[in-house]
Amino acid sequence: MRGWRGVAIGASGILVFWGAVAAVLVFAVGGSGSERNEVVVSEAGCGLGWRAPRSGSVTFTVKNTSAATAFNVQLLSDDQKLLYAKTNVVGPSTEVAMPVVLPPGSYLFRCQGSNGFTETSPSEQVRGSAVSGAHPVAVVWSDQVQFALYDYEASLLTWMKRLGVDTDRLTAAVHAGRLEEARRLWLPAHLDYSRLGVAYDTFGKFNDEINERPLGLPGGVDDPNFEGFLRLEYGLWHDQPRAELVPVADKLDRAVHGLLRQFPSMKMLSGDLTLRAHEILENTLQFELTGETDEGSHTNLATAWANVQGTKLAIAALTPALGHVDPGLLGEVTTGLNQLSATLLSQHAAGGWTPLGSLSTRDRETIDSSLSGLLEKLELVPDTLEPAMNGGDD
Repeated sequence: MRGWRGVAIGASGILVFWGAVAAVLVFAVGGSGSERNEVVVSEAGCGLGWRAPRSGSVTFTVKNTSAATAFNVQLLSDDQKLLYAKTNVVGPSTEVAMPVVLPPGSYLFRCQGSNGFTETSPSEQVRGSAVSGAHPVAVVWSDQVQFALYDYEASLLTWMKRLGVDTDRLTAAVHAGRLEEARRLWLPAHLDYSRLGVAYDTFGKFNDEINERPLGLPGGVDDPNFEGFLRLEYGLWHDQPRAELVPVADKLDRAVHGLLRQFPSMKMLSGDLTLRAHEILENTLQFELTGETDEGSHTNLATAWANVQGTKLAIAALTPALGHVDPGLLGEVTTGLNQLSATLLSQHAAGGWTPLGSLSTRDRETIDSSLSGLLEKLELVPDTLEPAMNGGDD
């Protein structure tokens, strides 16, 4: 917990808070505000003197008496594992209603200020009869999502090493003029990179150098800024000569190894993991299943399958947090990913992957339906795993 670290009651009845920044003396608020279930927040404290109501339906009035600091306020079980209610930002010198249904139990308020400090109120015991209509949600704290991010980054290392090896082989074949072999080696290397899609935003310029698309470039496929796997795909499947392909392959290889060297010092944002798990498959629907990124190999279904594998890496890292908060959603997402993966893989045989244009109407509808249903579930993940207080410590 950041902010004030302790509380003691002096002989005069004054609450004394101490912390890393300053010592603050605050008089305990009496019960005068409790008639309207008032919860006062300010730089001086979080809900000091609040009084627990009887169990049932109640509306708290969260009153910010600060002149400059805004607060996010939550009502939690006193073990901080269940969230019963929360406010939007409560601005300085304003108040916000917080309706909630409370069963008997112990509760506290948690306040995060725009000044960066977070603290909790004293806990209070709600007494009374059992009630229906309470809908608490399990809390996921920011450090849980951060641990998931560490696990995800670690899971990428194997695939990134494989990317380096496969790209080297591809580049060597181009250099040797073995272009038929290069066409066989292109897809494995490209799929290695396609599995990393959740992390693309972190890669910065390397993603452009490795995975540039011609759409939007002034010269299209002839634009000098068209580079990376798709540029090499275009050249290999349009019979461009070795001399034209070698610089493309070399630049791709340098970009891949530059990424491998710098990745350990790159930092993903925790929100990227939950958001991109959904967005990477949105991109699959937009670019792969429309054929927009087909530069001649007709392997969009393979790339779509690799994108699903990349999303599975992200969900595997998020499993402890998501399983804690919403095991039902985790089960639906996992089932959806497995079903879509199997559906796409059924289009792969010894002769290669089925081109998009050769899909039967039934197969195309099955893929589209599976992906659309999965996207609806993945869209729920970021909100479900939104930390109770960004930046708060347990």
